[in-house]
Amino acid sequence: METSDLNLHNLKLLFLSDLSAPAYRQAGLREKMKLFLQIELSKWQDTGYEKPLLNYASGLSADVIGAELDNQSDASIADLVIRLCDQVQSVFVLVQAQPQEPLGASLKLINHLLRSEKKIHKVVLRGEHEGVQKFFQSLATRFVSETDIEKIKTEIKQFALA
Repeated sequence: METSDLNLHNLKLLFLSDLSAPAYRQAGLREKMKLFLQIELSKWQDTGYEKPLLNYASGLSADVIGAELDNQSDASIADLVIRLCDQVQSVFVLVQAQPQEPLGASLKLINHLLRSEKKIHKVVLRGEHEGVQKFFQSLATRFVSETDIEKIKTEIKQFALA
């Protein structure tokens, strides 16, 4: 991620963290924001720092912000992402997973998402993870397993432009 991309991403996160302010509520901005959430369930050495789908989603529309959480993240990061989920209109979740990786702090976030299931636009599992499949199978057509990047981008674009 280039420095300018990182700064824009951070600005969007700072902006969203302030959406509970009365002026934003009156303007209705909070209700229009959407969250692209990338959950990494893999060894950090395998994933690297580049998140092209996160950058892609965030760049499609001004009302889409991006956030990432991995299974190594601290619980306080999961709490922050949960707050973000509560403040947006809808959430697109991309889970990139390796089969035997533990859920870690993402378990708390997944449970929260399932409690507010109406906000979930779509969950895409890229990879194999039995636990993730069990958690999200109740979403029926809003949960898909897909490895083709172009098909995932199509799903993301539909979310961003909806």
